[in-house]
Amino acid sequence: MLCKLAFRNVRKSVGDYAVYFITLMFAVMFFYAFNSLDAQQAIMDLNENKATSAQMMLESIKVFSTFVAVALAILILYANNFLIKRRNKELGIYLTLGMGKGRVAGILMMETLLVGIIALAAGLFLGILFSQGMSLITAKMFEVQLKEYVFVFSSKAAIQSIIYFGVMFLCVMLFNAVRVSKQKIIKLLHSDVENEKVIGKKTWVSILMTVAGIVLIIVAYYLIIKGMMIMYLPLVMLFGIPGTFLLFAGLSGFVYKIASRNKKKYYKGLNLFVTRQLTSKINSTHTSMALICLMLFVTMVTLGASSGVSAAVNKEAGRDIRFDAEYYMRPAEVENAGGGVAALEDYGIPVDKFFKETAEYARYDSDVDMLADFAEYLDVAQANEMAGNMDVHSFAGAVPVSQFNSFLRLIGEPEVTVGENEVGAVVYNEKLAENLENFSNDGNKIHSNGKEYTLSPDGIRIVNTRIMGAASNAMMIFIYPDADVAGFELRDVMVDGIYIDGVPKEETDQSLQALQSQLREENPERPFSGFTTALTSQDSSIGLRVTISFVGIYLGITFLVTAAVILALQQLSAANDNKKRYATLRKLGTEEKMINRSLLKQIVIYFLIPLAIAAVHAIFGIQGLMSMINMAWYENVYQDVFWGLAIIAVIYGIYFLATYFSSKKIIREK
Repeated sequence: MLCKLAFRNVRKSVGDYAVYFITLMFAVMFFYAFNSLDAQQAIMDLNENKATSAQMMLESIKVFSTFVAVALAILILYANNFLIKRRNKELGIYLTLGMGKGRVAGILMMETLLVGIIALAAGLFLGILFSQGMSLITAKMFEVQLKEYVFVFSSKAAIQSIIYFGVMFLCVMLFNAVRVSKQKIIKLLHSDVENEKVIGKKTWVSILMTVAGIVLIIVAYYLIIKGMMIMYLPLVMLFGIPGTFLLFAGLSGFVYKIASRNKKKYYKGLNLFVTRQLTSKINSTHTSMALICLMLFVTMVTLGASSGVSAAVNKEAGRDIRFDAEYYMRPAEVENAGGGVAALEDYGIPVDKFFKETAEYARYDSDVDMLADFAEYLDVAQANEMAGNMDVHSFAGAVPVSQFNSFLRLIGEPEVTVGENEVGAVVYNEKLAENLENFSNDGNKIHSNGKEYTLSPDGIRIVNTRIMGAASNAMMIFIYPDADVAGFELRDVMVDGIYIDGVPKEETDQSLQALQSQLREENPERPFSGFTTALTSQDSSIGLRVTISFVGIYLGITFLVTAAVILALQQLSAANDNKKRYATLRKLGTEEKMINRSLLKQIVIYFLIPLAIAAVHAIFGIQGLMSMINMAWYENVYQDVFWGLAIIAVIYGIYFLATYFSSKKIIREK
């Protein structure tokens, strides 16, 4: 009997469950699809480097899947709360007719179970279909060809989805049972005519909470602006999150007071009605609105910044690398052999067999402290980055001019000429070059070796000297006269080479690495401490790019859709509560156009408040992340961020329009 009644209720309330059901279905679909990537990896022909990168991506997805599941569970409870509220009168009638609270709770539990099973089944079905397309997307991002088309089904991902969402539905069922057990019949029967009570906070309490929230948020912004996001991320969160909740809690009792004081606007049109309903809703939902605001903030940062970071990694992988391999030679071995190339030959690597041209130069640690000498000419984020990595970034590198010119000739760059009291400089982006030029134009000197140097007029070069990227190198390398590097500490000797023509680079790469693996087994004492090729670096960057893209899309879309759905459900619930009030307005002669305008105004404000605050948060959050990107990859990727934000605007706009038109339909019901 209860099963039959629950089934009938679900069928009758299919419109109420539509948004909720679709959201659950898509949540399961994306959850399964992203967690089935390990099964897709098996059908791709990945080399060793790409396979390692793929494993990094899978581990990241696994970690974030748990976080996504917890966030979805919390937000689904909010959504369920508003759905059940629309049926309060129906539940009250059940209790009036003599049905016990246990049986009513049983009906709700069966309805939730029924909707959950259907949503889970539909979501898994769509997820399996969607994952087939994900195979093509994944293969394209990893730049490999599929061996053959194979229908992919991940039993592991399916079981994981069933467990995670099964626990969610169980929590929802228990929540509904507890809710019914605490309700009074009279309250349920009259819930459709009761206006939500305005919280009776005193004005000074609301002002104090609002000001406290703003102060905490400003402190978080300050830490980000000062380039301290990396070092003080826990503090940024400690100030920013409670600040957001305090801000919404204060606004809930503060907005009504402000709006009602402006009598001219307050009594114009239906503003009184809109203000009363809007503030009433904010009063009861300020906690969930703060949570939604944070979800939207995470969405903006993950979707927006992941686009930027992914673009930066793309640019890093494809930047102007004009040589194919690099060796980090040990100074002692180089000295014993009489040169870096000679040391490789002695070890058993026939350099001429693999390289048509090579260049070698010694790298030293200079005595120029960039943080002390150039701090006012560096961005705050750059200075803080150096402060946190004193052993790598604080002191500039040093190279002798004659040796470094051999590298410039290798990559086709004009040579550098320095006088007796001059130095050249190698930097990795235009911003640093501009900073150095400003330093020189202001008449500053570089104090080193007990001497004063000026920058050579044409001695600044924006070139890439490392395959692995500038982030792991000194921010600046100064080019000294040969004799002036003698007093510096020798770090290593770089040997860079360009592969021979006529043989595919992939083949040369594999042959060289295979030979070195064989030689290492025979003689572990290698003359070099590190070896990297351009192809290996590009393969590694693919994994990072794919991981950032997938995790960003996964988190961003999940949070965005969930937050938008909760806002939509709250406004649909409000429209249902206000049906009789809108009917009263019509009886009083209010034009339909004015009613629709008031409804639109209420939904716009309700959608705009969390979005606006989240957008301000995101401006600073993305600014902090972009500073990190510009430090690590030396690229301006703000343009790519806008594509991620455009996706947010489209999806959020679709939910806003759907909410408005659905609400219009609800308030016209009799």
